[in-house]
Amino acid sequence: MPPEGGVDRGFLMKNVKSLLALSTAVFFNTAQAADIEVVAQLDGTRPGNITVTEQGRTFLSMQPLDTPKFRVVELMEDGSTKPFPTKDWADGPETGEVGLSSVIGIDSTEDGVVWILDMGSADAPAQIVAWDTVNNTLFKRIEISKDVTVGNSFLQDFALDTKRNQMYIADTTLGNLFGEPAPAFVVVDLDTGKSRRVLESYKALLSPEHDVVIDSSLMGAKREDGSSDALYLGLNPITIDSKNEWLYFGTVNGSSIYRLPAGALANDKLTDQELAQGIEFYREKRPSDGMIIADNGDIYVGDVEKNAVSIVTKEGFKTFAHDDKLLSWADGFSIQDDYLYVTQNSLHLNSALNEGEEGSSKPYHVLRIKMD
Repeated sequence: MPPEGGVDRGFLMKNVKSLLALSTAVFFNTAQAADIEVVAQLDGTRPGNITVTEQGRTFLSMQPLDTPKFRVVELMEDGSTKPFPTKDWADGPETGEVGLSSVIGIDSTEDGVVWILDMGSADAPAQIVAWDTVNNTLFKRIEISKDVTVGNSFLQDFALDTKRNQMYIADTTLGNLFGEPAPAFVVVDLDTGKSRRVLESYKALLSPEHDVVIDSSLMGAKREDGSSDALYLGLNPITIDSKNEWLYFGTVNGSSIYRLPAGALANDKLTDQELAQGIEFYREKRPSDGMIIADNGDIYVGDVEKNAVSIVTKEGFKTFAHDDKLLSWADGFSIQDDYLYVTQNSLHLNSALNEGEEGSSKPYHVLRIKMD
C-alpha cells in the first residue's frame, strides 16, 4: 500500500527507461478505422491523458505505471516531444528545484492555461500546477492537503468548473489493487486553495463487481501468494458540461453514467447526505476510462472491453469508432475544432492490471476522429 498523501512510484512497476519515438501524422484507411487519424505513434512510454489548447498546441501526461522520464510532454507539429512545462518541472522533484511526481489528469482553458494534476508521491505532496502557455509562465500552484486523501489515494482525473473556479477531482483510490476501495470527490477552490473530500464510498462512486475482460484477458492483479483477483476500480471518468451546470461521472468497471449539479458540489455548506440526494442516473455506458462532453451535450466515452469509443446522447449510446488495435484501451480525450482527440495505450496489458504479466504491445497512439 502506498503511504498516505500520495502514490509511491516504486510499487507501481519497474522503471521503464525508454524514449518516446513519434511519427508524423498518418491515416489508417481500414474498414473499421476509416475515420481514425493517427496523429502520433509512441514507441516508448504510454500516454495518459491529452489536452489540445484553443491555440492548437497538444500536451500529454505520461502514464505513471510506466514510471516515465518526463511526466508531461508537448507533442510538436513535427512529431517530436519536449518536456512540459520545463525540463525541471517534467523530470520530477528528485532533481532540480521543482517537479511533477505522477500525472494523469491534464486539461486546458480557453486562455491557453494548461492545468496539471500531480497526484504526488511518498516524498512529494499532491499539487495542481497551472501553466500559461501563451506567456510561458507559471499561472498558479496549489498544494493539495493530505487531509483530503487516504492511504491509497489515486487522484486520477478532474473537471474544471470555470464558472465557480473549482476543480472536481476523481480520487479513484486504488480499488482492490492496494488497500480498500474508498473513491471520493476532492473539491478544490482554485481561488483560496482550500480542498474538501466528499461523498467517499457512496454507491454511485463504487465499482460494481463486473469482471472486465478485454480480448480474453482479465483485468486483474496478481497477489504475493501467486493468486489472481479481478480488479474493481471505482470513480474515474469525469467531465463537466460547457455551461458548468452538470458534472458527469462513472466508474471504470461500471455501465452507468451519473450526474450531479456542479453548483451543489461547489457548495461547501452541504453535507454528504444532501449532496448524495442530487446524484441521478443519466445514461448507460460500457466499462471505460476517460470521458468528455461536447458543447452539444453528447458524451464521448471509452469502451475498453470492445476496443471502441462510444457516443452517449439523450437517446442512448452507440459505438462511435472501433478498432481492435488503434482503440485498445482508449484512455484520455480532448475536443478541439470538431475533432475528438484520443490517447490509446493498452493499459490493461501493463503488468499491474494484467495479473502480473507484462503484455504491452507498442506503439501506442495519439489519434483524432472527426466528430458528427
